[in-house]
Amino acid sequence: MLVLALMLASMGCWIGAGVAALWARRDRVPAALGLLGALLGLGGALSALLGAPGTGLEFPFWGGRASLEVDALSAAFLVPLHLVAGLGVVYGGAYWPLDAPRGGRWLRFGYGLLAASMTLVFTARQGVLFLVGWEAMAMAAMLLIGTEHERPEVLRGTWVYLACTHTGTVLLIAMVALLGPRLGGLSWHASNPLPHPGLDALILVLALLGFGFKAGLAPLHFWLPAAHAGAPSHVSAILSAVMLKAGVYGVLRISGLLPPVPHLGGAVLALGAATALYGAGCALAQRDFKRLLAYSSIENIGIIFMGIGLGWIGRAAANPWLAALGFGGAILHVWNHSAFKSLLFFGAGSVLHATGTRDLEATGGLAARMPRTAMAMLPAVLAVSALPPFNGFVGEWLLYRGFFTAIRDGGAWLEGLALTALALTGGLAAVAFAKFFGFLFLGEPRSEAAEHAHDPAAAMGVPMAALAAICLALSLGSALLLRPLDRVLAVLGPAPAGGPAALAGSGLGLDLAVMAALAALLLALGALAVRALRDPRHRSPDRPGTWDCGYARPTARMQYSASSFADAWSGKLPGSRERIRRVRGLFPGTVAYRSEFLDPVGGGLVAPRTERMVQRLLRYRRLQQGQLSMYLLYILITLVAVCLWLVIRPRILG
Repeated sequence: MLVLALMLASMGCWIGAGVAALWARRDRVPAALGLLGALLGLGGALSALLGAPGTGLEFPFWGGRASLEVDALSAAFLVPLHLVAGLGVVYGGAYWPLDAPRGGRWLRFGYGLLAASMTLVFTARQGVLFLVGWEAMAMAAMLLIGTEHERPEVLRGTWVYLACTHTGTVLLIAMVALLGPRLGGLSWHASNPLPHPGLDALILVLALLGFGFKAGLAPLHFWLPAAHAGAPSHVSAILSAVMLKAGVYGVLRISGLLPPVPHLGGAVLALGAATALYGAGCALAQRDFKRLLAYSSIENIGIIFMGIGLGWIGRAAANPWLAALGFGGAILHVWNHSAFKSLLFFGAGSVLHATGTRDLEATGGLAARMPRTAMAMLPAVLAVSALPPFNGFVGEWLLYRGFFTAIRDGGAWLEGLALTALALTGGLAAVAFAKFFGFLFLGEPRSEAAEHAHDPAAAMGVPMAALAAICLALSLGSALLLRPLDRVLAVLGPAPAGGPAALAGSGLGLDLAVMAALAALLLALGALAVRALRDPRHRSPDRPGTWDCGYARPTARMQYSASSFADAWSGKLPGSRERIRRVRGLFPGTVAYRSEFLDPVGGGLVAPRTERMVQRLLRYRRLQQGQLSMYLLYILITLVAVCLWLVIRPRILG
């Protein structure tokens, strides 16, 4: 009962922090309540994840009974929620002050409401109560995304998010309506129902679509890049690190209530692979570094769903080891992505705060001007690039093991293609983040703002340092995570005969220990190299300048641009566009080149059709006269039509 009491207290603190921010003169009270809520929630979630007995609280609700409960699966998502939210409170105090003219108070209100509602989502065990928490989370996120609503692109992104999240909610309402009769009520507790392949498949498809909108699965992702890019950076961090994972949690929770459905796992595996490749390719084409991070989140959501698909394949084939590798890889990647992506968004916010721009072409040379930010972001860049042995690769290693196991056991061609897609995704991510880090921090400044940039205040730097340490700890101590993973896997029943394989007792521990040792060696060598470079005895007073290509004085224009770096990789993507002013005549004028990227789904498919539909609907505005008498006439006509239908309907049917 203690774990649940901590969660309820945490929700109360988060709500109190949001409400207090609307009237507080200073940020101390809201920040203190938020930090207290994060500590209480983190303590309760860690206790449940480390083996504390889970307890539930039942109470009357919606004509029946509902319950709140914290099990290992809930705790797996509550830990990153309260960790990132707590660090975001510290970071946001300096990044977006309470008395900021652009909605500092409402931002804190929405932030507290978002943390509290997500806690409810992860602990609710009844369909309608879950939907209440889900809708509160959606509204809080809309408030946060629209913080700078006076900017047209932010306002548009907010409306697109609202339309997408409500479309997903409609699908989830249908899922809850079908799941109720299937489980014998609205309560979400595993009851081992007899297989009903048609209905089970329909419920899981509705769950995939409804939760897929929130998670950012392609092609349901098109709200995500604009929302993440336009939101304040610490909000983008919690949206990417936690809110997207609420969709992952929903899919896992619902699938754990039903028997396995054959062939659906293969479809989810293919969808995850396509999403991962799509996100990595689109990230490579971005000039806006926050949009690059947003598309990277889509890529990582695809990797997580590849794990879910592999787990479903293992369950349907009664192969507990394959299911454990798939689900275990997905959960482990949830944890790792939450750590390194929140760090990347915090770092991006620091750069934006110092330079005032999100354009990679207007940055450069920031490592010399923002050395603490660059050093803090480096572990996250290595992790998101899926470079072994850092923590971003650890979860993927379980998936690689799963794909090799499936192929060895006579798996279909789909597992081989998924293995290739995962490897290709890692390569594209490495190139994208070489572009991200290189053009942000290396070379020469490309603008006056970059020339005068500096590291942020300690309130922004400390959360970044904490997340960098967590990324390194997740890499060095990855073998210690296998036992908590086993507890999470035990919840994802009903499992095949024999239960899920114990990851802690397998050979994976040795694999992860070897990777941890290699990571420690690389970190030690890196530290020695940095120390040697900073040693004044190794600096030559006559060190030559950079090769100047024959020019009298090197300038920033001689460097590669971010667009030219990625053009060979991303120039052929469907959304890529080029504008070139070519050389003409004997005495040519200015020559220019500019590349743009338009999301193939959102900008190329959905937006034009939506605009045409809106234009057609505008024809009916003449019916909206603004006169009460006309509206009463419409109501009267409707009532007469309904009465006539009730009179003539029996005769027509009879």
